[in-house]
Amino acid sequence: MIHKLHESTVSRLIEQALFEDLGFGDVTTESVIPGETLATAHIVAHDDGVVSGLEVAGLVYRYIDMQITFSPLVNEGTVIKTGQTMVHIHGPLRGIIQGKQTALNFMMRMSGIATLTRQYVDKINDTKAKITGSRFTIPTLRMIDHMAVKAGEGIVRSFGVDEEIVVTKDHSDSSGGAKQALSKAFDYLKDKNANKPVSIEIHTFDELRDIFEYCSQLQRVVLVDFHPSVIPQAVESIASKTKIEARGGISLENVREVADAGVDYICIPDITHSPRALNFDLRISS
Repeated sequence: MIHKLHESTVSRLIEQALFEDLGFGDVTTESVIPGETLATAHIVAHDDGVVSGLEVAGLVYRYIDMQITFSPLVNEGTVIKTGQTMVHIHGPLRGIIQGKQTALNFMMRMSGIATLTRQYVDKINDTKAKITGSRFTIPTLRMIDHMAVKAGEGIVRSFGVDEEIVVTKDHSDSSGGAKQALSKAFDYLKDKNANKPVSIEIHTFDELRDIFEYCSQLQRVVLVDFHPSVIPQAVESIASKTKIEARGGISLENVREVADAGVDYICIPDITHSPRALNFDLRISS
């Protein structure tokens, strides 16, 4: 459920975003636009890409004014072209103007994430590898960032650190090594009588050899900053025991090589921490 739209959670984000934009009231719109004026508007793309954020933008307008109808003309995850009309909006003009910037901000960022995700997905679409999102998201916006990854046909495996044990370099270094950190993690689960998946990030073949005995108990091994040329060797040694993820140093130029190496997942933090937002416009037609 955490990867589906939680309206209550997103509504709180929308409330914060609207307060950031409108404060205690849009004095310009209220002074210039009569409250009874109705209008029609459309959201139009100025970039090619993959659209995302339609449901979030619709909630923005529901929050602004329940009289406004927000009617998407395309589905979430649709490939769009420059000049294409994506949404029809009708209702009180004040509300349309007041919700404009917040709705566009959500849609443009989310569509940027979805577009970049789809570019990676298209590079490897005939391999077994899946593009995954990460926790490199804007604070408080992880839910919608991950929604956008899914719109781009990527996957999101977990939302936060309460869902699974992932032993990172920090944990290994503070425990005297990767093997020692895993031992502590499994002891913790046994002591708590808890059932959580366990994964580990490794950075060298020495670490991989060190934790080899645990591989069949792991959900996945994450190869961090392994050069694509050596990933097949790691895959060959552990692929029969657990799932393998690659992360770090991966770009659109080499993601295919990484996928061809036989990994199950490829994590691309860039898709949420530094996407280029698409350019959309809301045009009022009457």
